[in-house]
Amino acid sequence: MENAWVFFYGTFMSAKILRDYGINCEATIPVKLNGYELSIRPRVNLKKNGSCVSYGGLAHISHQDISRLYSHLNDKFGINYYPYPVIAELVDGSVKPALCYISFDIQDSLADPDYVNELARCATELQAPEAYIGHIKSFLRPAE
Repeated sequence: MENAWVFFYGTFMSAKILRDYGINCEATIPVKLNGYELSIRPRVNLKKNGSCVSYGGLAHISHQDISRLYSHLNDKFGINYYPYPVIAELVDGSVKPALCYISFDIQDSLADPDYVNELARCATELQAPEAYIGHIKSFLRPAE
């Protein structure tokens, strides 16, 4: 089965996390996605916003693995993510077409602090800008 490029903006941006899910991925490529804003309410999602940039990892994995990842999220959290074509920008300024999975049925609630902290670690691992990591941490409740 052929592989597809996927822009991951949640913890799946980490090749280690993908390997923990049994997906053969040696590394993910640090990239950014212009025109999308990250939110965590309670799980991670993107929404179109022309003035924002989201950072993540680009992975080249099989459609079967993609399906398994998003089926797991649906089974565990009841969230459906749908594929959208995007253009990811690499550090060197080159671009790569990719799939990006976005949800429209996440119930708005507070983010899980463990998840927020794990996502911040993953973004740090991919050398996302400090301001972006700060945006991720902004989803923590004040006492955390």
